[in-house]
Amino acid sequence: MSIALIEESAKEVRRLAIAGSPLAVGDFRLKKLIAPLEQAGTKAPVFAQVAKAISEVVNGKEDDSAAHMLNLSTLLNAILYTQGQSGVDGDYRELEVFATKCTSTKTTARVLKPLVEALTSSGGGRFEIIRSAWERGAFNDLRLIDPVIQALGDNYPELADLVAEKILPAYGPGIVPRLKANLDLKGKKHDARRLAVMHQLDPAGTIELCKTALEDGSPDVKAAAIACLGKHEDCLPLVLEQANAKNKLLRAAALEALAEHDRPEITKLFTELVKGKALDILVGPFHSLRNRQVLNSLLAEGERVFDLILKGDSEQIPRYGEILDCLEQRKDAEAEEFLLGCFDNSPRLVKVKAAKNSTFAGSDVMARLASLLYNVGSPKTLEAVLARRDALPTAAFPQVLRSALRTWPAERVFKEFSPLLEQKKGAGKEKSEQLQRFISATHWDGTSRFDAMTYDESDSDEMQALKKVEWDARWLDAAIKADQQTVVCSLARPNHKAALNYLLKLGGESKKTSDAGLTVRALARCQYPKVTDHFLGLVAKKTKGAKYVDYELEFLFENARHLPATDLPKLDAFAAKLDEKFVDHFLEAIAPLRNKPAAPA
Repeated sequence: MSIALIEESAKEVRRLAIAGSPLAVGDFRLKKLIAPLEQAGTKAPVFAQVAKAISEVVNGKEDDSAAHMLNLSTLLNAILYTQGQSGVDGDYRELEVFATKCTSTKTTARVLKPLVEALTSSGGGRFEIIRSAWERGAFNDLRLIDPVIQALGDNYPELADLVAEKILPAYGPGIVPRLKANLDLKGKKHDARRLAVMHQLDPAGTIELCKTALEDGSPDVKAAAIACLGKHEDCLPLVLEQANAKNKLLRAAALEALAEHDRPEITKLFTELVKGKALDILVGPFHSLRNRQVLNSLLAEGERVFDLILKGDSEQIPRYGEILDCLEQRKDAEAEEFLLGCFDNSPRLVKVKAAKNSTFAGSDVMARLASLLYNVGSPKTLEAVLARRDALPTAAFPQVLRSALRTWPAERVFKEFSPLLEQKKGAGKEKSEQLQRFISATHWDGTSRFDAMTYDESDSDEMQALKKVEWDARWLDAAIKADQQTVVCSLARPNHKAALNYLLKLGGESKKTSDAGLTVRALARCQYPKVTDHFLGLVAKKTKGAKYVDYELEFLFENARHLPATDLPKLDAFAAKLDEKFVDHFLEAIAPLRNKPAAPA
């Protein structure tokens, strides 16, 4: 007999099992299969049984959907197994067994599938999926170990580094044999990450392997081996030898490893390098180096070079930039005083032009100093940035704005910066655009996959603190007056008639790609009773003639979770008429509403 109908039914059941059994109730795809199955049931009774089971699923209640889905799935699998093979070719062998801190295989397919796809495929948006899953502990599943190991070779370095530094080590030393099995000492960056994870999980057991890698490995693997050996005092002579290697990658790795140790021979090495021609190789080591003698040598060199720049020697700007790079993550009192001293004289830099074959001029040095002072983050450095806000170039405006938010009361921030919303040209326009982006980012939905602050270190404590800053209530009126749609969407609040009228007047016409979704979220925040109708109108408009779910439509769908749960029947009815290309995405978008408590009457 033909089993095409059974296979089609099994395919739909699998789809709904991943999406969640409540979505099977009323599913139009399953409903379409009932009639042909009943017709086939006149000749083969088993088809009639399947038709009856499907009818119980689609016409039943959501509370019983799981049991009905299980009965249907069991019946379909039983039929399909009668058509399958009962064995496979090959010899028996003993399975490998590895100890691990993770023993669970309880992660649902709905969570597991997108994670495996993100780990083993390519394309944008995967980093946020993986980072979000790691933050909520979703990697505690044995089935994810091999896909995670595969992601060490991902073509997106930030993703591969997250896997190597955070996710894999959590599985424990039991995965070391899995990592070692495919380690290629002549390999590239992914093999270097593999070696680094192995050493992190089993330092003593991998020392000899690291020594072998240092002798026979590729440059990437050698660099990883140097970093590993630098963790062991008795291996430092080997690392010191590499500080003079011809390969710059190996020299840099050796210096970073040595920077964590305070020994006379290491101090002498760094002091000599500070006086050398190229300082770029010292940037990484200075992030962890704590030797005061070496730091003071760098600061003395910085003062010497800065004095030459003030005298008009623009050829010294690149070297001074390298010195500032070395101080990027330092908050020492000595470094702070050095930066403040240079910043006090920064107005004299305005007239300094860029060196030949360079675009980095005196104004760029001013902006860089402002950035470093802001990163130090002390009251003294923030006040210094604000004191020179009018003299600083536009590139330093983000540091000025953030310094004000961390220092001034909300009223003063509004008075100082709100006029920028009206600026339409020149430097004022640039500052206005930066201000708008920042307001949008600090009011972004924290649970969104589309993180507006990824461009600005959204994980840092400082940026998270800025998200909690209270903004003066008058910002919303100023944004409406200036016709700044993104800012209005970010600041809209209940019982603000002008904001609601402004949002409704837009009528779905958005200036930017993301503003359609932002408008839905803003209307939901304003408690607009017809927000669902507005949302469905936008979806109908943006799916008409569309061939796939693009960024704009995906972001619009994501904001469906802000709609009132009481409108679910209306949303389900709309889904039944939606093009098949979009229906799964739409149903997944409204799924959170099914568990959302209804708003009090």
